[in-house]
Amino acid sequence: MDTLELIDQIEELIEKSRQLFSTAFVNIDDFYNLTNKVRSSLPEDVKSAARITRDADQIVGNAREQGQQIVDQAKADCARIIEDSKAEAARMVESSEIKRLATVQAKDIVASAEEAARATKAGADEYAREVLGDLESFVGRVMTTIQRGREKLDYKSGSGSDSES
Repeated sequence: MDTLELIDQIEELIEKSRQLFSTAFVNIDDFYNLTNKVRSSLPEDVKSAARITRDADQIVGNAREQGQQIVDQAKADCARIIEDSKAEAARMVESSEIKRLATVQAKDIVASAEEAARATKAGADEYAREVLGDLESFVGRVMTTIQRGREKLDYKSGSGSDSES
């Protein structure tokens, strides 16, 4: 028997049962007997198609699960990369701020050192002027003393040579 005939017999079994009562009562043994015949009469291609459909459903389910795992992993990687990037940006900002502050401080130190050097040079120049002034004054007195000593010697030499002559 072919599959369509078996399905017709199942329908007929139900119709006969309904004619006697308003609800259908079916002989269970007849029902299972017919369904088993239908199942065994199905062509192998139909059975293969059912297996392929089940396998396809399983493959699709696995693919969805793997896809979700990939999406979850990508989201986790993305969140980690964002956190790493934020940390690196903060480190760079902090580093550049520290560098900026160090540069400002270095410029202040250099300016202070240059000002101190100018002040020290000015002080040294003033001290040198004072020392040279004192030395000039001292040398002036020494020169005056030398001049007087010469004048005395010249005077003595001049008056003594007049008396010997």
